[in-house]
Amino acid sequence: MNLLARLAAIFVILALCKPARSEGLVVTVAPSQIAVSSSYSGGTVVVFGAVQTDRLPSRSYDVVAIVTGPRQTVVARRKARIGGVWINRDSRVFQNVPSFLGLIATRRLNAIASADVLRRQGIGFKNLLFASGIPLDDDDPFLINLINIRLQQGLFSDRSSGVTFLSRTAFRAEIPLPDNVPVGDYEIDLKLFANGAMIAETQPSFKVVKVGVEDFVVKAAANYSLLYGLAIMSMALSTGWLASIAFRRD
Repeated sequence: MNLLARLAAIFVILALCKPARSEGLVVTVAPSQIAVSSSYSGGTVVVFGAVQTDRLPSRSYDVVAIVTGPRQTVVARRKARIGGVWINRDSRVFQNVPSFLGLIATRRLNAIASADVLRRQGIGFKNLLFASGIPLDDDDPFLINLINIRLQQGLFSDRSSGVTFLSRTAFRAEIPLPDNVPVGDYEIDLKLFANGAMIAETQPSFKVVKVGVEDFVVKAAANYSLLYGLAIMSMALSTGWLASIAFRRD
């Protein structure tokens, strides 16, 4: 009897020590490279993903995707009218600002997690900019104008319905890119939420590159600056000479 009691106790302990359910994300990005030419008018990057779990899911999930482009230094200026002329008067420099910032989710952020969780995870325009080292001030006109201008240009976007679950675990996210999308490496920070807590994260990426004449001009200006300058000067002189002949008065 003592042996049976011991075996039962060991079985109970092993059952209680069973590893807790773990969940992860498996994703793929298509296309992984965007080619920008003179005829480029915008496009879409699609992320296909699935929740990886060791058992049938018994709870619903939310996904938030933060897309960031190459970081840059931005100078925000404010004009003032002096003597009847509008001139740049005040300015502020913002360091480490994403040239592109897209925020997409399955639903409204305040329905996915609390404000404290969103702040700690750097989700939301202001939270992300704060994580980049930019002090936040709701009354800062330079920061407000920076965000508004980027929204108008399509370089900042906030879509609370950009991620769609195709089943209990499979989802699809669309990332729209404007025609003025900056060239460089882009990172997608995918966060999986359940019951208001983040339970998994992964960071796929894609690239935006120039092709055709634009790529040739950029590389020539960067790698052969002297020859590029001489060629541009020759073209300007030739254009002026031809214009003088075409419009010469007899």
